[in-house]
Amino acid sequence: DDVAAAAAAAAINDGPAAPQIIDLIEPTTGTPVRIIGTMHYNPTSIRQVQNSIDDLASADMLGSVVVESCEIRWNKTMEILATPRGKLLEPVLTSEMKAASDRATAAGRPVVLGDQLIDATGKRLGEEFKATLRDLASPLGGGWGRYYQELTEAAEMALPTGPGYLSPLSFFDPRLLIAAPVSFAKYPLSFLARNPLSTALVLSALAGLTVLDNQNAASFADASVQDQVSSLAFSFAFAALEFAILGRIMVRVLLAERNEVIAKNILDQCRMYSGGDDTTSSGSRGESSGGGFLSKLLELFSPEPAVTEGEDGAYLPGSALSAALSDTENNREGKYVVAVLGMAHANGIVKLLKEELVPSLD
Repeated sequence: DDVAAAAAAAAINDGPAAPQIIDLIEPTTGTPVRIIGTMHYNPTSIRQVQNSIDDLASADMLGSVVVESCEIRWNKTMEILATPRGKLLEPVLTSEMKAASDRATAAGRPVVLGDQLIDATGKRLGEEFKATLRDLASPLGGGWGRYYQELTEAAEMALPTGPGYLSPLSFFDPRLLIAAPVSFAKYPLSFLARNPLSTALVLSALAGLTVLDNQNAASFADASVQDQVSSLAFSFAFAALEFAILGRIMVRVLLAERNEVIAKNILDQCRMYSGGDDTTSSGSRGESSGGGFLSKLLELFSPEPAVTEGEDGAYLPGSALSAALSDTENNREGKYVVAVLGMAHANGIVKLLKEELVPSLD
């Protein structure tokens, strides 16, 4: 099935797919799926997304386009872009997700906001942070064993490797790396445009830590050998604790759990094109639950903030859902469901789809 998908992809693109693209056949529906892994805000990724969607549309093989964003985040960016200030900031705020939605909408195809709601992710960040601290604080009570088991299970699902997955070349593609400085510049600028006060606070805190680190470095050079050894031991211990906490949060909450939501929304679209389920809402958004400070902070580091929530809130307003629903059975066959998402998500989502591991989140 994957060989057939790759052959079809090569025919569409008149050559092999880019190393950031994975084509597969969703096994339960027979629907072709294209996963486009991106480096957020990278001009090379933006061009790849535009070209891939345009190629499929011109071949009348474009179905739905699923993007890594949610209603809350997308609405926020659209509100900014609708203002005079937003017009000036459009080059900064436009990412590959916006490029994908623009191309799909122009082609008359549906756009699905496939990510978990930012509030739900914020809530889970807080829960996982507390659970990680509890586990690390109880090595004799099974906490360390539970920590290791949950982390390894999540990593196995979220970070698979091997044939059929993105390889290191995908991440270190020279075309991406050459344009990487643009990504690094647009990231903080986009945060500043969307959340000026919060971004200023974060940047101020980082600047303060830098000054403190410089002061510590100066005092370290004048310290005795014994004090230097103690200082290094403390630094390594603190770094290990930081890595342990952030590592589990990153793999479980920001990757594995969100992968399940995105994969479920991709699968819903596949069912629509297989003729088995005329889904009008993916229904897998995650429950909005306030999220508090963590969800607000997470918005700073989200690639693309849209729109109206409701029964069909997963669909971008103005996208042509009616086009997909009105496709005849013959016209639906062979249409690709395209997913545009960060490369860190790509392999985990491919595993969920290929191995039929997508959970029911309803």
